[in-house]
Amino acid sequence: MVARSRRAAAALLVLALGAGARASAQTLAVDTAGDAVKIRAPGFSFLKGDPLARLKDGRSVRVELTAMAFLSQGQPAAATTRRIFAVSYDLWEERFAVTTVGARALSVSHLALAAAEAWCVDQLTIPLSALGRDAPFWIRLEYRVLDGESGPESTDPFYSLQAIIDVLSRRGKKADASPRAIEGGPFRTPRGSPPPR
Repeated sequence: MVARSRRAAAALLVLALGAGARASAQTLAVDTAGDAVKIRAPGFSFLKGDPLARLKDGRSVRVELTAMAFLSQGQPAAATTRRIFAVSYDLWEERFAVTTVGARALSVSHLALAAAEAWCVDQLTIPLSALGRDAPFWIRLEYRVLDGESGPESTDPFYSLQAIIDVLSRRGKKADASPRAIEGGPFRTPRGSPPPR
């Protein structure tokens, strides 16, 4: 009986440690750069599962990342930044390339998976003016896979061979409607930050 309770206690300890490792693997951190808050999310992965399989099959994937800042939990966001990224994978070099979709396109290539995801998160900033001076705030980081959506933000005039095959065979892919997210906080703006507008 004592041996069984020790095994049960050991199993609970292993589960607790495993849960703690998973929680710490997806943590948020912030720092300031000029008049903006930059987000760091080591371990926050959005290129996995089916989207990663599609990339390694030679197809591109579009992902929407959203960063929201809250001055109080349960209240509407004080600031929101949203960007769409087109991601592709070089089969020969086994590296990722990312381009922002929109008026001011930025791109980067020859990145490992974690570096490509970190670069995307790095493009999301929150203006300090939305947060106030020395005020606590929380950050929520979400992603949605938009692959296969047709909409006004789709600006690529060319189709991949796989997209043409999907259209002709009527196997269109649906967007992943459920955002996946992590949250962190409270953080605090530096005392010298700009006053709210």
